[in-house]
Amino acid sequence: MRDAIDRTIGIVDETSVIIACSELGRIGEVNDSITAESFAAPGTFVVNGYTYKSFGNRPRPEYAVFVSGNDPEAARYASLLAISLSTIKQYYDEKYDRGNFIKNVILDNILPGDIYLKARELRFNTEISRVCLLIKITNKTDIS
Repeated sequence: MRDAIDRTIGIVDETSVIIACSELGRIGEVNDSITAESFAAPGTFVVNGYTYKSFGNRPRPEYAVFVSGNDPEAARYASLLAISLSTIKQYYDEKYDRGNFIKNVILDNILPGDIYLKARELRFNTEISRVCLLIKITNKTDIS
């Protein structure tokens, strides 16, 4: 994206540490000017000449994208990057969710040949013994 956008762009996490930046020397810096209140803002916000847009799970977003500048174009860049990165993060979280994988195995939504490969990908220990309990309810009762 550095070639497509002629500005400094990057991502900060909730602890205000720059985790990605088009200027590689800034990665790892702590940006103390961002507060938790501004991080939780639903729209874009400007701090020290940089436009920020938070993304992630509301009400406490985990990340914010920043673009140098405080003009409307910087706000558009920040919004576009936040939408794109939010979609990528959501896809990654769904793909590597252990609970979702176990649910798919139980509901038989995964092919038997893919179970071992996906378990290795999610770093399940495949060499240990496991126990599964099958509970069968014979009486139909109303559970409320």
